[in-house]
Amino acid sequence: MTDRQTTDQPKEREEPQPGKPLWAGRFARGVAPLVQRYTRSVHFDRRLAPQDLVGSRAHVKMLAAQGILSQEDLELILKGLDQIEEEIREGRFPYRDELEDIHMNIEYRLQELIGEAGRRIHTGRSRNDQVSLDMRLFCREVVLTWQRLIVQAQIQLVDKASLLRSDLYPAWTHLQAAQPMSWGHYLLALAEMLRRDYQRLQSYLSQHNVSPLGAGALSGSTLDLDPDRTAKELGFEESFRNSYDVVGDRDFVLELAQVGTQIMLHLSRMAEDFIYFASTPVGWVQLPDELCTGSSMMPQKKNPDLLELMRGKASSVIGHAHALTVLLKGLATSYHRDLQQDKEHLFAIVDIVGDSLELVPLLVRGFTIDRDRTAQALQEGFLMATDLAEYLVGLGLPFRSAHEKVGKLVTYCVNRNLPLHGLSLEEIQQIIPECRPDVEKLLNPQTVLQRRKHAGATGLNSIDAQLSFWRDWIEERQGSNR
Repeated sequence: MTDRQTTDQPKEREEPQPGKPLWAGRFARGVAPLVQRYTRSVHFDRRLAPQDLVGSRAHVKMLAAQGILSQEDLELILKGLDQIEEEIREGRFPYRDELEDIHMNIEYRLQELIGEAGRRIHTGRSRNDQVSLDMRLFCREVVLTWQRLIVQAQIQLVDKASLLRSDLYPAWTHLQAAQPMSWGHYLLALAEMLRRDYQRLQSYLSQHNVSPLGAGALSGSTLDLDPDRTAKELGFEESFRNSYDVVGDRDFVLELAQVGTQIMLHLSRMAEDFIYFASTPVGWVQLPDELCTGSSMMPQKKNPDLLELMRGKASSVIGHAHALTVLLKGLATSYHRDLQQDKEHLFAIVDIVGDSLELVPLLVRGFTIDRDRTAQALQEGFLMATDLAEYLVGLGLPFRSAHEKVGKLVTYCVNRNLPLHGLSLEEIQQIIPECRPDVEKLLNPQTVLQRRKHAGATGLNSIDAQLSFWRDWIEERQGSNR
């Protein structure tokens, strides 16, 4: 007798038994309390409730369209799921640890609310494909959220870069003074880093746009399911091609963790930059008060705790991503209960990355530069040495010869505790006779903004071109999300 036929008959309401798992028919005795506590996950996977409800609605609509579920039962189930959603939203949902996870909690509560019809919701479905679906829906929402936060951060970076396009500071390699560079150019470098992260997320959406619903436990179902229908309703590009693969696949979890790791590596390096910029010996920037804390003992302190924690939380994300890698490494293909642990690691990563991205606009919008300190620093460290060598190249010298001559001039300055710009033309020509009177103007750091003319450099023409690119990029991303 089919499900449709049974719903036409008078039926006695069968109440679920409190504390009894929905899979308990096979077992003579219940699970030990210690095992119950050890295996439960509802305390953390309850955040998947919205996705579970969305997936369940799509599943029962498909069952009804295939004639597996009656219209009467469909309406009862949908109404029950709406009530459960309201209970969860209002904090009235009766979570039960003994029911293991959010999926069984929702199904049990549905049976309490609507009786026999609630026992039909799991027809043609396993927790294996159900959990995989919920996780995929969750990850997809996370990706879209991270992309939105990245664009918000880029907006602030571009705005601040436009304001500071003509302001210079001593950029470094090896944490040693190297060459003058525009603050705007530096901020747009951070925007580039985040653009790569955005594109990784975009690639992720394309790679993992697959619905697992209908795969069942591992080999599908004898019922006349329509996986393509549920895939389409849930916004996936396609349904699974291999049921065995899709229920055990957690590539999509690990890859999101890896992208989250990359984002945090970028934010950690940015945080380290600003910790250095704002340090007492350097003092090129002032951090906004609202992002700093004081000392319980030293009244004068203004500590960059937010940035230090961002740097520290990057380590936590790396640790969680590594734990996911190790979790998957030892498993045979298909589903195993070990995979329950993927959520604890993923959820931690999602929270840290999301919170960190939200803080970036506050930092970028709020920091100010100390022009007196940077102006002084620009006169130190022989920052114009490379420009001088390239000036000689323009006069016809081989670069290695020019490099050697400028190196000797720097040594001359070091031995006499002089800056390059403090030398007279006669002193310069004693070591580099090829130099002409215009060389003195060259030694002014501000000239880097005019003399670096090619695309991608720190010259004003390049910076303006970058700003134009970024305004178009941001407008396009915002338009696609409307």
